[in-house]
Amino acid sequence: MNLRTFFEIFHHYVQICFPVSYTRLADAAEASHICCVEEVAIYRNLLETGPVVEAEIFASEEAFLKFKNFCTPESFAKVKLLVDTGSNISGLDNSIIKILHLPSYSETEDWVQGQGGSWQVVRYSCVLYLPIFKKKALTFDVLGGNFSGSHFDGVVGRDVLRFCDFRYDGLKNTFSLTAKGF
Repeated sequence: MNLRTFFEIFHHYVQICFPVSYTRLADAAEASHICCVEEVAIYRNLLETGPVVEAEIFASEEAFLKFKNFCTPESFAKVKLLVDTGSNISGLDNSIIKILHLPSYSETEDWVQGQGGSWQVVRYSCVLYLPIFKKKALTFDVLGGNFSGSHFDGVVGRDVLRFCDFRYDGLKNTFSLTAKGF
């Protein structure tokens, strides 16, 4: 095996184990509309999709740690989440909750008020990984919802955004998300 083949295999292995992290700015620019530099993610195409971030959802801390540290096959979902500064708590589509078998706190539903009225929803526990968190993840609650008609799988609310700096730049058609105190 020559050196080039070795690096191609190694690069493929890294992409499988760490599919959302970038080691160089050039890799990020080539890979998608997202650039990860240190702890800052700059998202382009704001007018087309709005402030949507790519994330991974795990059912438990153990599953996250096994996958990220040992590349063991663990169930997780790659999702697109809309940054919603008006939401107190994050939400996730019910289909993803069912696929990952996310644990609910109880069968009792919480009342949630929104623009269109009040709804009863169930609260679930999960683990969120964003590329800006580096090798860490955030255990947090989500409310189940129906996002099937949208181009995103859920929303990131202020419960997660309190660990981030969110900057919206309409003139440049970008927004950025930076990990804070994480």
